[in-house]
Amino acid sequence: MALFRFVFEEDAILDDITPVEFPDYEAAIDAATKAARETLIDAVIEGFDPTEWVVRIYNEPGELIKTVFIADLLRAKK
Repeated sequence: MALFRFVFEEDAILDDITPVEFPDYEAAIDAATKAARETLIDAVIEGFDPTEWVVRIYNEPGELIKTVFIADLLRAKK
C-alpha cells in the first residue's frame, strides 16, 4: 500500500489532508473524486460557487498524479 495526499483548493483556501494509504493510485483517484463530489454537494447546499475548486492528489514522494476539477463533476454524465 502506498500513501497519497489530497489537497483541496477552494478559492484561495487550501485544505491539506493527512496522507492516507491506498492499494494503488487508481484507488486514490477514486477516493479523491468521491470526496470532491461530497464537497460539491456541501458547497451547493451552503450557497458557494465551487466551479473553480480542485482536488489535487499527490503520491508519497510528493508528485502530483491527478487534479480533479469540481467543474468537471458538474458536467459529468449521470
